[in-house]
Amino acid sequence: MIVIKRVLNNNAVVATDEQNQTLVALGSGIAFHQKAGRAILENKIEKSFYPKNEDAANSISETLAQVDPKYIELSDRIISEAVISSGKKLSDDIYVSLPDHLQFAVERLKKGMLIQNKLTVETMQTYPDEFQLGKHTLSYLAQETGLTFPDDEATNIAMHLITAEEGDILENTEETITLINQFLKVISAMLKKEFNLNSVSYYRLVTHLKFFVQRIKKRQHQEFPPDKTLYDLIIRDYHAEYLIAQRIAGIVMKKFNYRVSDDEILFLTIHIHRVNAVQ
Repeated sequence: MIVIKRVLNNNAVVATDEQNQTLVALGSGIAFHQKAGRAILENKIEKSFYPKNEDAANSISETLAQVDPKYIELSDRIISEAVISSGKKLSDDIYVSLPDHLQFAVERLKKGMLIQNKLTVETMQTYPDEFQLGKHTLSYLAQETGLTFPDDEATNIAMHLITAEEGDILENTEETITLINQFLKVISAMLKKEFNLNSVSYYRLVTHLKFFVQRIKKRQHQEFPPDKTLYDLIIRDYHAEYLIAQRIAGIVMKKFNYRVSDDEILFLTIHIHRVNAVQ
């Protein structure tokens, strides 16, 4: 049985479960005409999560209590779309951070406070799906408020989604985007060509770089010694691309003191070759 400890708004409560553990429960109208001490039907709960400790529970409670329920509902819709499109489980923090951000974004725009995001172009190129979800969110907000939001705000929303996908913190998300785009600029400059952003090869390269950067930052070596014959063949036939992969490995060593393994270099070389082969 789930028992309410505190009503945050019509769509959110802090409660306890059968083991007397504290949880946050979300659901449309879940707390309508409810109060502390009453039980709630589990089929009314659309999403629940367990804060790490009592301090975290209090922090979440205070934040959600100050958020208009419409932003919680909108966030839940966007989060569901993000889960479906990415196939990834998002961290529970997004259920608090996103509605809080959306409400603040509306308040800022009403006051004429525009906050620029210098990574908008990079985010559009590196995380196009999340950026489009950010744009969809702004469309919903525009219908609700009559306000016109800049693309930079779509970037801010995308970063919350990316952070939740990767279980990271926002500052690390910004660093990841910056690093991926540094690599893309190196590849473009050394190949002396512009990327076809709509090509499958470009999408595969960016996806590979995302996981590559994650492994670097988590210092997870993926060491599968490549077949020497294959490795020598790749170096010979894709020599220009191999030199680019080596340049990227040098950047990684200098910035993170992380040695990029031979197999990482091999796969990176292949992805660079694929994008180079696109006319």
